[in-house]
Amino acid sequence: MKNAWLIAIFASVSLYTSAQKTVYVSPSGNDSWTGEQHKPFKSLHRALEENQKCPDTLFIQVASGDYLLDKPLDLSAKVTCPVVVRGNKDNMPRFLGAIRIHQWEKCGDRMYRAYIPEVKLYGYSFEQFFVNGKRAQLARTPDKDWFYVKGYEEYPYVSGVRSANYATQKIKLDKQDLSSLSGLSAEELSDVRFRFYHKWDITQKEVAYACPDSGFVYFHGGGMKPWNPISQGSRYIMYGYKAALDKPGEWFLDKSEGYVYYIPREGEDLSVAECFAPTLHQWIIAKGNRETLLKDIRFENLSFQYAAYSMPKFGNEPMQAAATVEAAVELEYVKNIRFVNCEMLHTGGYAVWLKTACSDNVIDHCYLADLGAGGVKIGSPWYINDSTLVCKRNVVNNSIITHAGSELPCGVGVAVFHASDNRITHNEISDLRYSGVSVGWVWGYNNSDAVWTNVLMKDGTVDFAQTPLISQAVRNLVAYNHIHHIGWGELSDMGAVYTLGESHGTRIVHNMIHDVLSYDYGGWGLYTDEGSTGVEMSSNLVYRCKSGGFHQHYGKENKIENNIFAFGHYYQVQYTRVEDHQSFSFKHNIILQDKGETLAGPWENGKIDMDYNLYWHLNGSPQFGKHSFSEWKKLKERHSVEMDPGFKDAVNDDFRFASMKAVRKIHFKPFDLTEVGVYGSSEWKEKARMPEESLELFREIAKVRLKK
Repeated sequence: MKNAWLIAIFASVSLYTSAQKTVYVSPSGNDSWTGEQHKPFKSLHRALEENQKCPDTLFIQVASGDYLLDKPLDLSAKVTCPVVVRGNKDNMPRFLGAIRIHQWEKCGDRMYRAYIPEVKLYGYSFEQFFVNGKRAQLARTPDKDWFYVKGYEEYPYVSGVRSANYATQKIKLDKQDLSSLSGLSAEELSDVRFRFYHKWDITQKEVAYACPDSGFVYFHGGGMKPWNPISQGSRYIMYGYKAALDKPGEWFLDKSEGYVYYIPREGEDLSVAECFAPTLHQWIIAKGNRETLLKDIRFENLSFQYAAYSMPKFGNEPMQAAATVEAAVELEYVKNIRFVNCEMLHTGGYAVWLKTACSDNVIDHCYLADLGAGGVKIGSPWYINDSTLVCKRNVVNNSIITHAGSELPCGVGVAVFHASDNRITHNEISDLRYSGVSVGWVWGYNNSDAVWTNVLMKDGTVDFAQTPLISQAVRNLVAYNHIHHIGWGELSDMGAVYTLGESHGTRIVHNMIHDVLSYDYGGWGLYTDEGSTGVEMSSNLVYRCKSGGFHQHYGKENKIENNIFAFGHYYQVQYTRVEDHQSFSFKHNIILQDKGETLAGPWENGKIDMDYNLYWHLNGSPQFGKHSFSEWKKLKERHSVEMDPGFKDAVNDDFRFASMKAVRKIHFKPFDLTEVGVYGSSEWKEKARMPEESLELFREIAKVRLKK
């Protein structure tokens, strides 16, 4: 009996071993070889073909080194068994969607140029350029901040839902600001691009016609959006033309001659510098179908670098969160795809997009940095009336998402659109130009006549349409994230965590949020916007936000409890629209201020269940409209107190309690801030820290923006 049992064990082990297969990939390999350790393949494309011969799991071991990608890794309909692609964690192999640029020659006091045959011979063009792993700036004017629009006219030709589908704009600008365009040929002027900054997004377009000496420029394409038009006082920059090339770190591509021009930064030696121009828009494309999901693929210890983004023919029309912009990794109809300890660097758009019918996928311990738009998108930004296509149960955990918005500043760290039951946990999200995490994609209340969302039209375009629907963004979790240094004074109307529409069961808990800096209004920490409903925001630390720690535009039955809101610049917490239903509960919160208004908006008239809050002003008394605190207690908050909360050193960002005496009076439950953010090795935690030079630059910009 024992022998029979042993025979069975050995037979199962033998079967298990024979069902697996390992192949090897090396930069020095050859795709005509066998893929064995001593005869490795050269490309992942070739290695993946071996899954057809593997009944169980295919292991692909990737040697360290550089792999220049000539096409995306397309997994669609090719993977029939579980696959593990693994590199060396101490020396990750690099997959580069770019070409190297070298053989620079000096062509002026500071300027260098390099010839790129593909530009002249094949029409290759690129809009991003990197030197030693650092994004260079496409030549722009002005070099810092922006110019201002003096006037505008629009001529609509094809009507649309809320704006024209096709129109021409005539923009009046200051002639002096256009001086760098004077003398340019019509061909050179056609390459000039303008970026117009709106409230929460941008418009980017090439000039259709320009009269620099008269101060007029003309554009055509979509009509101006009524909520974000190009108007008098709008900010703009010009970029993408050689006459603007005047500062170290700037570059320009002469497509007629085939030369890229660059002015090196201090310390850069182009004879040895690593210079790349991206050629691929995607590194990975994975798409199953309704009948057969693509599943069970794991990428581990791999570095993906350099992905392109090209402005569309008629430019970038305004789009909140850069919602429809492509990503370097795009997944559809997939399940259990995992990225573990991977890097995704130097993108033109987003890094990852889980688009349609993506479930149970994981991004864990990954480093996403230098992103043209944002980090991760989950779900479709256009409404799909089919619950089976909704993305669900995806996880972004213990990852670093930083330095985003270089090409499209309205990108978001993690954007959850029409998607449910996703978990955004223990991440470090920093150095963004817009919101840190965005959840929901419906403007208004479910099934009402006033609800709006993006709808995919029959011609494949996306339009903002009004239609009764039920929000699919429910039960999402945003927890234990460290979100900080966002906004940078470029855009307005943002939140470190931002919600839209009815989001029943969504929880925003145990996050640490600070340093939110908008250009104008709307630099909030927590922001329930446009019908946000059923959202819990509890046990969060929020401090040093320009417009305050919390704002509700309008919504219902939200729970804002047991939070610390500290040191808002203009306001501490804000409330905008009074409605017939209960807007939210506001209990057991600590509000600590040294300036600004305490409760901004119609709190006295709103239907808010508020009590057991602690208020303290370091330099005076909290303000409750026309009421003293004793009057406010009788009117709204019978059990609230005005007391020093007892922090150890909140002025220097130490929000631990030296004494619990005061906060016990409001039944506040302390939360452990040491659990917030990424976890693991000291090296990983240190990697999450923003460089001191970036922090200092943020502080300098804040000094200017907070004077406005």
